[in-house]
Amino acid sequence: MEPIAQLREITQREKLENRERPWGYRWFQRGPSIYLTWVLLRTSIAPNAITILSILSGFGGTYLLLCPNWNIKLLALFLFYLNLLLDRVDGEVARYKKQFSLKGIYLDELNHYIIPPLFFLSLAWGIKDITAYSQSLVLLAGIWAGFASILLRLTHNIPYGIFVKKYTKHREIFPLLESSPTVSSLRTSHSFLYPLLRFIHQFQDFFLTIVLFAISSLIEQYVVRNGFLFPYTSLLLFVYAVYLPMLVLENIFKGVITIESRMQELEIPD
Repeated sequence: MEPIAQLREITQREKLENRERPWGYRWFQRGPSIYLTWVLLRTSIAPNAITILSILSGFGGTYLLLCPNWNIKLLALFLFYLNLLLDRVDGEVARYKKQFSLKGIYLDELNHYIIPPLFFLSLAWGIKDITAYSQSLVLLAGIWAGFASILLRLTHNIPYGIFVKKYTKHREIFPLLESSPTVSSLRTSHSFLYPLLRFIHQFQDFFLTIVLFAISSLIEQYVVRNGFLFPYTSLLLFVYAVYLPMLVLENIFKGVITIESRMQELEIPD
């Protein structure tokens, strides 16, 4: 078995090289994931089985987050973090063993569609009876944030579905305009806004979401009680219930004006 540094080069280079990643991606996701990969490569476990374990870890976190005990809630947040790590590990194992499958991609997509919404829903249900805010508002915030997290993934993936289901079958009726704007051209034309938008987008990353809720829970329970805008976890949930739908609207706007260019990007050159 290769040493960790070489293993990281083999399994992580394409995920890290020349890519913008959210805060903590390299250190707290790909950093520890390689050690789990190193262990699991010594077993016969398949990448798809690791993906299933990732999903089960998310389900476990969902269940524990419903408990009123805050120590158990923190354990639930760790299981969601483990869900993220295993989501990295399955791809690393697949790249090392060269065991790729469409089933694995399907399971991976299910993971991304199911677990983040369950996080927000179970969080809202678990704190509705122990918050100073209206129970109905807390539940509504959880539902809204969970629904928006699904739409975020969906609006990102829709162009690929359009390419496969519509464009490749009927190119003749979908002419592409050479002058169609691209996401990169939008970034260039609004370069003064890009640093701010990149900062704002950081917090849609599921890892940072977990970290923020862990911090708010720790402060709420062990540092400051009954302070300004207390309870903080409920307040943070309200923030995400507004923040995530705004990102969805941005995705929809970018999708509408760049869809032709996306089809051109997805074209396989002759």
